[in-house]
Amino acid sequence: MRKIHIVTFGCQMNKLDSELAAEALVDAGHMVVPDEHEADTVVFNTCSVRDHAEQRALSRLAGLRGRRLADPDFRLGIMGCFAEREGRELLRRLPYLDFALGTRQFPRIPEVLDELDSRPGDAAKAGRFGEAEEDFPGIGRAHPRGRRRGIQGFVSVMRGCGNHCSYCVVPNVRGGELSRRPEDIAAEVRALALAGTREVTLLGQNIDAYGKREGANLAALFRLIDSEAPPETGLVRIRFVTSHPRDITRELVEAVAALPRMCRHFHMPAQSGSDAVLARMRRGYHRAEYVAKLTMIREILPDSGIASDFIVGFPGETEEDFLATRDLVEKAAFRNCYIFKYSPRPGTPAARELADDVPDGEKKRRNRELLAVQNRVNRERGLRLVGNRLEVLAEGLSARDADRWTGRTGDNLICVFPAPPEGEDLTGRLIRLEVESATPLTLFCRRL
Repeated sequence: MRKIHIVTFGCQMNKLDSELAAEALVDAGHMVVPDEHEADTVVFNTCSVRDHAEQRALSRLAGLRGRRLADPDFRLGIMGCFAEREGRELLRRLPYLDFALGTRQFPRIPEVLDELDSRPGDAAKAGRFGEAEEDFPGIGRAHPRGRRRGIQGFVSVMRGCGNHCSYCVVPNVRGGELSRRPEDIAAEVRALALAGTREVTLLGQNIDAYGKREGANLAALFRLIDSEAPPETGLVRIRFVTSHPRDITRELVEAVAALPRMCRHFHMPAQSGSDAVLARMRRGYHRAEYVAKLTMIREILPDSGIASDFIVGFPGETEEDFLATRDLVEKAAFRNCYIFKYSPRPGTPAARELADDVPDGEKKRRNRELLAVQNRVNRERGLRLVGNRLEVLAEGLSARDADRWTGRTGDNLICVFPAPPEGEDLTGRLIRLEVESATPLTLFCRRL
């Protein structure tokens, strides 16, 4: 038996993959531990969306090099998108690394550890990349045991992406779209609910494309989950991410509106407000089409929260292009925005075909300016909400203040409120709060 610690970088899909890897390890008789210092095996689950994420992973790996060289029984591994992108080259470049597993091979981690332990020595290496077997966890079979015990859980409805945005490495490292069977997804959600999960987030790189190749669709999946995991199972909320604007349909939005437990929250990345930049990004829509989708959602669900992503400094982005993006952020009044500076990703069309011609200083300025616009939008919204009463799912003690708890609304507003009296556990309960004050990112509330 090994004691294994998993460090996760990146998106919610990576967090789910780490949970599935941990489940496979526990099933094989190993122990997953919360502290890397008590572990005899450390695994990094990595992200490749931006260069910064890869550099962080390499830095953390290098920090354990001395321990690996000093202790022949200590194992050091890497999995996820970076491992898939680099392949066996990582094992060559980092001689102290024992194994690398790609995005669809991490369930093989127990057998890889067995293989390494059966032939000890510094020369022993293991790598698994590319496609996996049909019973790959999160694709071909349900998880009836309910692997997680937290009040919030993730469920993968599909893997990979069929879009080929010019800047994005995801299709290269996670493969094409592959959707799970609706009945398997519904069974997993029900199992999690019965095990104590109160809020489930359905995951897909482009979740609105769910079932396209298999003759299913996301709206029908929502309705199936709602019927198979009724309120008496304990499930109170269903979220979903991430949406590609092109694939948002009226049927989908109307399904969210018709099902009370569906969260009125859409993560719909725009990436740019300029048609010229959107064309170079190969996003497949114009600004006017994106705005039309925003308008449709808000007509059907006026109280919905819509989040977006933006990349500044994309190749060829002029000041006029950037001002078009800033204008979109000001007018759209997004719930929140994730704003990133462009960095070329190896193997993508943008890296091959477009010069990274926006100076880094200019990227930083545009990043700061766009963040300032979104912070102003958030601040103004927070002031309007003072005095409003909200329904919040209590998540637990605030990480920053031992006297406060934190929770979220269905449309993804973060709320903090005074901790309950000792002995009263609100975890997983829906409670009523009144907003007393606000910052751009947080609502400060009192309990009703």
